[in-house]
Order: sequence, then C-alpha cells, then structure tokens
Amino acid sequence: MELQILMQRRTYILLPLVALLIACEKEITVDLPITEQSVVVEGNIENGQPPFVLLSRTQSYFAPTSTASLADVFITDGVVTVFDGVTTHTLSMICSGELSEEELQIAAEATGISIDLLRSVNICAWTVLDGSLVGEVGRTYQLNVQADGKTLTSTTTIPPIVALDSLWFRLALRDADDDSLGFIWARLSDPSDANNQYRWAAQRLNLGSDGEPKDDSFIAPLFSVFEDRYINGLSFDFNYNRGSQAYSEAEDDNNEEAGFFKRGDTVAVKFSSIDRNVFKFYDSYANNVASAGDLFSNPANVKSNITGGLGVWAGYAASFDTVICVP
Repeated sequence: MELQILMQRRTYILLPLVALLIACEKEITVDLPITEQSVVVEGNIENGQPPFVLLSRTQSYFAPTSTASLADVFITDGVVTVFDGVTTHTLSMICSGELSEEELQIAAEATGISIDLLRSVNICAWTVLDGSLVGEVGRTYQLNVQADGKTLTSTTTIPPIVALDSLWFRLALRDADDDSLGFIWARLSDPSDANNQYRWAAQRLNLGSDGEPKDDSFIAPLFSVFEDRYINGLSFDFNYNRGSQAYSEAEDDNNEEAGFFKRGDTVAVKFSSIDRNVFKFYDSYANNVASAGDLFSNPANVKSNITGGLGVWAGYAASFDTVICVP
C-alpha cells in the first residue's frame, strides 16, 4: 500500500549506531524518540464505483518490523461516513481475514493491496455494498472518520473526465540488443478552459510464467500525477514507466525488467482527472519518498487533504484504454 512506511530501510541506519556503541568503553543510554501516532487515510471514490477507505496508523521509526507489527499498523475498528450533498452514507467494514480466496482476489483488485499481504495480515476496508453510493462526475463528497479516538474529515470532488487520445508501446532502446523492454506512450489533448490535474495507473492483464496475472490491480508509478500548468490547451505526447506494488517480491520487479513493460504485454491504462488537493498530495508524496525514502520522515512536506490526520481522500474521474505491447 502506497501510504505504508518504508520500514525495511531502517536497519541500515541502525547498524552504524550499534558499531559506535560497541566501540565505547563508557556505558551510554540512548533515549529513542517516541512520536504520537496519527491515523492515516487512504480513500477514494471513482465515477461509477463505490467509495473505498483504508485506515492505518503511523509507526515509530524505531519500532520493530515483522508481520505482527505490520498487523498493528492497520486499523480494524472505526466508523466511516460519506456525505454526497444529499445523504450521509455509513460505510460497511470488510476485513480480509473473513474473505474467501475468490473474494481476496476481488479485494486485491479493488484496493490495490497485494493479495499476499491480504492473506497474511487482517486488513479492513470501508465501502458501500448495496449500490446506494457510487461516484458521479461533478459531485463533491465529504468524508468523516471516527477511529482511535480521533475525528478526521476531508472533502474531494470528481472533476470532468478527460480521456487520452491514443496509446502505444515504444522500446526503451537502452542498448543495441534491447528489443523487448519499453514504456507506454500516450497522446493527450488538454482542455483549454480549465486547470486540470491527472493521475496515471496501469495493469498488465496477461499471465506471467507462474500462470497468474502479472498484476493484481492497477498500479501507479511513484510520480503518477502531473498538472497542465505548462501544457494547458495543448496536445502532446508523454510516456510512463511501469510501477510496482509495495514490498513486491516478483522477479520482474527485482531484476533488469523493473520499471519496464515487455513486448507481448497486454496493458490496461487508467487515466484519471483529479482535483487540486489530490494532486498536491501525490506530488508531495512522490517527492518526499524520492528524497528521503520514507513518506513520513518529515510529514510536514506531505500536503495531505485530511484534517485531523494524514493521507488522502481522492475523487477520480477515470477513463480506460488498452494497449498491446508490440513496437
């Protein structure tokens, strides 16, 4: 999950400290800093789809890393409501520990969380099951969360849909023998009558060597958002690399294929218009992770649209297209 702390990197920071303490003859007591936990929201509502909300907690930089400690990060109790301008909807809580294997696959596709993580950790999501609330273009949605003794609120709007003109695959040509790996390219005609912000995500639909789909869900690369400040009203071409899920152990996320699409892949692209505050969150999120390796290393740098906590409540005006990766 994008909003989970990149805890794996902490070991390399602690090793020099351990060596220093061993070399000292004088006994030294180090008081590790204790930080107050905050509630983190990762929520969205998309045109034609019900809302999905995940709740978690920030974790101390020095806290232990294990499956058990990761389970403690996720919140499994709370009240979540969404006001659509007319009706306040109370969302239902669904937890992965109660789902069948088939339902886990559906949950992985809906939330973007690795199915392996859903199997090993009880993760709860709040949504609407009866079809009474689905996203509508042009509508504003107010989120209210009661969890861990805290109240969190946020507002997001689903802007007009702006679809891509076309998609194609182009080889990266890193060297003369590179005839397999490349990027997805797109052409966009940006409307001239409004300021627009966009987010890109893609999902490989074909099967991998293990017979399973290469991607469980749509995956956004780190720098997945952009704005039309300098391209307002223009038609232009751009490309994106392939993103990967957090903590991925897939072979092609850990070898020379990482970040690339491959000849023969069938790729669905989800291109979404987003409001200004959602853009600011994901833009600052990417810059913070790229510079510090940790989303919450300096939370002040991340421009959350959540009042009373951290994270994002995002409205998506999504359009979809598919491309087969043939140069």
